[in-house]
Amino acid sequence: MDVANPGNGKLKLAADSWYGWQMIPGYSGRNLPFFSPIRIDEITPRKTGRGILGLRFRNVLYAAGVQEFAIDLQIIRHQPNYLVAVPRGNGQQGRTGIISHIEFEWIERFCPDLWADHPPERYSGAAQNSVTWYLREAFER
Repeated sequence: MDVANPGNGKLKLAADSWYGWQMIPGYSGRNLPFFSPIRIDEITPRKTGRGILGLRFRNVLYAAGVQEFAIDLQIIRHQPNYLVAVPRGNGQQGRTGIISHIEFEWIERFCPDLWADHPPERYSGAAQNSVTWYLREAFER
């Protein structure tokens, strides 16, 4: 598992970058997924030989407000635009997480309240043309 090498054809995770986060199950209902943009702050390969990655990130749509999480993920599938992982510890048993490339359409479809509360046209021209700039302007002020 090489999250830092884009030449391997897999999603490259980088610190100070934005991604889509899906967790199944989410926080309500038995099988309702949870979706949020996340900003990855730190990535630490655990070097166990089992595909475990330490991740520190900000979950901007957490019910209690923007929240920082530090979790270990065991990668079970790593593709060009997403990775699927099983969170380890911290009461995460039975959950699966998906980290994906994020784009405006992803936010519009999976985070409609965010889209309605923060329409891109309220932000700079750079933010209207780049999901990274959009999320920075919305959440990193």
